[in-house]
Amino acid sequence: MAGAGWMNAGALFLGLAAWGLGVTALRQRKGRGPLYSAGSFAACSASLCLELHYQAHLAAIEDVSAFLDTADAVAMCAGVLLVVTLALNVLALMRHASKEDAA
Repeated sequence: MAGAGWMNAGALFLGLAAWGLGVTALRQRKGRGPLYSAGSFAACSASLCLELHYQAHLAAIEDVSAFLDTADAVAMCAGVLLVVTLALNVLALMRHASKEDAA
């Protein structure tokens, strides 16, 4: 991949990893759920960071048309990534806490 396109691919991969780890945390029956949740939050943060760096790259090379064309979509996707990741991990942590209370 030439140029800075790897940042978009990396952000997509990390975003999917964040959701996958969140689902894994939700499905865990043993005590490793919080570990997967932490990994999920880390992957989500790294994904959002890569997107911010890509937007900064577009500003640095003064590609205003690309920035303006993608700004709304990037903001919407970042919001969806954050909301879904938070929801998955809050549910996983609540489930883990209820299992600890029952034990």
